[in-house]
Order: sequence, then structure tokens, then C-alpha cells
Amino acid sequence: MSGTVSLLEVRDLHVEFHTRDGVAKAVNGVSYAVDAGRTLAVLGESGSGKSVTAQAVMGILDMPPGRITGGEILFQGQDLLKLSAEERRKLRGRRMAMIFQDALSALNPVLSVGYQLGEMYRVHRGASRKEAREGAVELMDRVRIPAARERAADYPHQFSGGMRQRIMIAMALALGPELIIADEPTTALDVTVQAQVMELLAELQREFQMGLILITHDLGVVADVADEIAVMYAGRIVETAPVHDLYRAP
Repeated sequence: MSGTVSLLEVRDLHVEFHTRDGVAKAVNGVSYAVDAGRTLAVLGESGSGKSVTAQAVMGILDMPPGRITGGEILFQGQDLLKLSAEERRKLRGRRMAMIFQDALSALNPVLSVGYQLGEMYRVHRGASRKEAREGAVELMDRVRIPAARERAADYPHQFSGGMRQRIMIAMALALGPELIIADEPTTALDVTVQAQVMELLAELQREFQMGLILITHDLGVVADVADEIAVMYAGRIVETAPVHDLYRAP
């Protein structure tokens, strides 16, 4: 990382969950950083705390039962944990966005994808219905969905898994965020479609010079995309390295 202020820096973050069986420490002193125009892959098995860390960064952690008990989350030097819930909400979408693992669950099944994409412009920018529709079509074009204008009227179940994930990427891009967190974006896809989605993400990241945090359990997915890798295990970062160094000497 450079000596300047990172786009995002997580410092000594601690998150725990209170359950009927006691307190479970999900994140235990995690620290990592990502700069604009760079990609950090957070690699770890299920339950390692990588998604909980991302939820804490985005301000969407379920509280209760979750609770952030220590640390800092600095976005361009500002500690997000000191902001109000309303201030955090305003950051989401506009300056940071998240791509979720299960696109079918994340999308509303009874609204067309064009409506859902256009809603970003209506809610955040006060766009008219026509402007929102045109914005949705442009987004679908940008993520290479064929016949975007016609398909904007279709519903989530009418798209393949790979195309639904492209819609989620389009939704994340809508307001031009500086940081995108992609949580297992290719888990449910076959190998060929995985490669296409990762190539698209990498291309858009380079084009818009966003910071990208890629959460995954699959080292093969990030080989050609990430600049750095942080390996998580049992709520801790156990190794960080440039991606090529980790491949040469794991």
C-alpha cells in the first residue's frame, strides 16, 4: 500500500454475536486496507468472518445480535463507526456498494430488473421515470446484457445466474461508488460464467478506478484479478501478501 491515506482501512476490528449459548467472536482484530484502483481479495473458508467484516464496513450488520466491540473503519480517513445510521445510509450506493452472493434472493422477484435499476436514480437523484428507465438500460448495456432495452422489462427469474449477477454489478455501479465489495459473486456459477463475471468486474474496476474488495473461498477465482490477498481464518487475518507472492510461496 502507498503512504497516502487508503480509500478504505480497517483497523483492529472486533465483532461478536450474542446468542443463547453465549458470546461468539466472529471477527477478532482484523486489519486490512485497499486503495483506489486496487483489488484486495479476502480469502477464507465459510465461517472465517470475511462476510461479517464486509457487513460491518457497509453498515449492514444485524445489531443485535451482532455488535462491533472495537476497532476503526476508515473511509478516506473518516471513521465510519462514528457516523450516525443516517449518515452511513447516505454513503451506501453513492460512495460504497456491495454485490451479494445470491442475486436471485437480493433482487425483488415481482419487479422488473429495469424498474429495480432505475429505482437507484429515482431515490438518490430524483430522476423522472423516463430518465430512470434510460439509466437502467445504459447500466445493462455497460455490463453486457444483450438486448438491454427489451430485457429491462423482464423479471429476475427470466435471467440466467450469470446474467442476474451482471444485474447486481450494474446496480452496484449505478451511482458511481468509489468502493465496491463483492461477496462471493461467482459461487453459484459454472466455471465458464465465473471467468466472464470476474473479467467484467476487473474491467469495470480498471475503467472507473474503484477500490474493489473481493470476498471468496476460492483462490483460483482471484488469481488474475487481485493485487493483494488477505487470508482469514477463525476471525483473524493470518496472512497478507501481493497475489503473485502468495502463489509463488504460499
